[in-house]
Amino acid sequence: MTLILLALAWLGAMAAVALWAMPPWTVGACLAVCAPAFAVLRGRHWAYVCGAGALLALIAGVRFEQWQNREPASLARFVEQSVVVEGRVVSEPLPGDTSTAYIIGVTRLRNTAGEATAHGKVRASLGQYTEYLHGTRLRLTGKLSDPPIFPDFDYRGYLNRQDVVATMAQPDVEVLAEPPRWGLQRNVTQMRLELDHALQHSLPEPEASLAGGIAFGRDGNLPQDLADDFRDTGLAHIVAVSGSNVSLVTAVTFLAFTWLVGRRWALLPAGLTVVAYVFVAGLSASVVRAGVMAVILLFGTFLGRQQSGLAALGGAAIAMTLWQPSAALDLGFQLSLSATAGLIVFGPWMRYGIERASDRSRIHLPDFAAQVTALSLSATLATMPIAWVNFGRISLVGPVANILIEPLFIGAFWLSAATAILGAAWTPAGWAAGLAAYYPLSFITWFAHTVASLPFAAVDVPGTSGAVALAAYVVLCAAGWFAYRRYAPVLPGRRPSRVRGVRRRRLLRASAAVLVASAILPVSLWPARGPGELEMTVLDVGNGDAVLFTTPSGHHVLVDGGPSGIQLARELGATLPHWERRIDALFVLQPQAEHAGGIPEALDRFDVARRIGIDTATSLHAGDRYVLDEVAFEILWPPSTGSPVQGNDSAMVIRASYGKTSFLLVANLGAAEQKQLMASTDVRATVLVVPHHGANKTDRPFIDAVHPLVAIIPVGDGRYAARPAAATLEVLNDAMLFRTDFSGRITIKSNGARLQYETQR
Repeated sequence: MTLILLALAWLGAMAAVALWAMPPWTVGACLAVCAPAFAVLRGRHWAYVCGAGALLALIAGVRFEQWQNREPASLARFVEQSVVVEGRVVSEPLPGDTSTAYIIGVTRLRNTAGEATAHGKVRASLGQYTEYLHGTRLRLTGKLSDPPIFPDFDYRGYLNRQDVVATMAQPDVEVLAEPPRWGLQRNVTQMRLELDHALQHSLPEPEASLAGGIAFGRDGNLPQDLADDFRDTGLAHIVAVSGSNVSLVTAVTFLAFTWLVGRRWALLPAGLTVVAYVFVAGLSASVVRAGVMAVILLFGTFLGRQQSGLAALGGAAIAMTLWQPSAALDLGFQLSLSATAGLIVFGPWMRYGIERASDRSRIHLPDFAAQVTALSLSATLATMPIAWVNFGRISLVGPVANILIEPLFIGAFWLSAATAILGAAWTPAGWAAGLAAYYPLSFITWFAHTVASLPFAAVDVPGTSGAVALAAYVVLCAAGWFAYRRYAPVLPGRRPSRVRGVRRRRLLRASAAVLVASAILPVSLWPARGPGELEMTVLDVGNGDAVLFTTPSGHHVLVDGGPSGIQLARELGATLPHWERRIDALFVLQPQAEHAGGIPEALDRFDVARRIGIDTATSLHAGDRYVLDEVAFEILWPPSTGSPVQGNDSAMVIRASYGKTSFLLVANLGAAEQKQLMASTDVRATVLVVPHHGANKTDRPFIDAVHPLVAIIPVGDGRYAARPAAATLEVLNDAMLFRTDFSGRITIKSNGARLQYETQR
């Protein structure tokens, strides 16, 4: 009890400085003034506790104020200047759609005035396929910029708390030295990247990114709409490195092994789970904090005394924020601390209430299910005020959603981890494990999207301050005081009859078999037959081209890859069967970012049997043909003779034909070359993928010569995306027109005689 009160005094002093800018001695002075009153009312022991709390509060306030008022990094003086900086990579790769970011600890700087002393960190956005390990020494040449502040997020403040004072966009990069091979952080980063790559080889998107988030907290490739769904359903914690996440997995592992091998031996696999997770999750400060909290929860669960766990948690909170005061403002730390405290304090009482309700309703709930439900509700209750303040939004379906998903989350965690480890050792083994992991992962994504779309699944709440959250925690602490002072009652053992138990097990097995069959048949087995007709899907990859052909027997031909590797992977994941990791042929029509930017990602994730147009050795010319499953891919341009051409003039033109229908892909062929092509070839086609994103660079005579029934314009919907020209849209009036910025992914199906279409945004 004493350690818990001291921890509250410590954290309260930090909160007073952070929330109200009070002098660092305020809380300590208040406690010191109250010490005599405690001596009179409760005795000397409580007076000593109050005095110790006053001392700790004074230390905490001073320590936090010193950190808050620390000298800003000298690198900040050079913001908005063009500089050359040298430093070391101090983060793992942080993926984006078309870039990868790194945090660089700067050690040297040079500007127009010469060499200058500078220290601090910069967030540099580099090419999307760069992979520098922790400790790599780089020289960056570019402009330092001030981090932005968004209307709903203080990104600058978020970076400043990590001593990141500037950003650099696409600087010139020179590698000065590789990190030492024996470096611990370097090897941990390499291990995490290898595990992540194994998931990408074994699972489609977004399941691969979800598996990475669940298994080791690497969720940077999750699409934003899915992340929003997780937030609105209260499930965002399952893809975060948080104390609640690690604690939940550890506690459930302990409970499962307790049933198998007993309480004493169950401690070993549960402890190994924590250690393994801390390493594969990256050994960052937040990961270590989460691991410490998981060990504390495990310690209390093993002893069967939540009081012991709560006292240890209070001691850990003091130690963590003494060593790193910035942790007090870290959202991950706040969520981890509150969730773990909720699991310890409210978990036993939640379980008692659930079991009592189960008994009264005469519905037998297995002990394991009752425990998981109790842990989920406890963590949700304890973190709700923080979520309210930081996100301005509360999930009304969160408690129920967590109850339903948590048991599945545990299975997804272990299957994801197995897929990553086996895939890193042997790709076919990872693919086989991925077949099993796909089902819980895809169900979680489907569930989050479906529930988030319900009316009032989440509601916006008025903006508020940390003071409101603090007031909410005062109420929770008052309720927790009762839970802490009294052990939750233990209900008498419930023993259903043997006959009822046998029937229940049979019913559960039959229900599980039906559910598995209903998932495997339509999702996995039926697509293996092929669609029975030709499908051409124009993928929604933003401001670029990527087209996937699926032949009647289920072979796949990819033409171009768009500008973003991860966006291409998401689109292929939504289009191909989940078990498909092979592409029969890949054409690159033009060596430009909007056509070829995503190609390296496709080559990395899929086994590509034939690569065409990626280099000069695989280039094709007019008259060449590639036939697959009665679908003929005919090359119309460039001509086989004449001098080499560059830029848009070098674009490859392909016409795919099946029966009486044909599909023309022109890339960004120039207007002059379009005229030459019309003069030498009949360019008529049923479907035209409009070049140049519909810009006014295509002559009307060329479109008239193609005379398409269907025209598709691949174009992005972002702020800087191209926009189709009015003249081009007017020329296409006679065709059925689709745009990916309006319709999303567009699929045209042909049985050789007639067309059908469908769109999916």
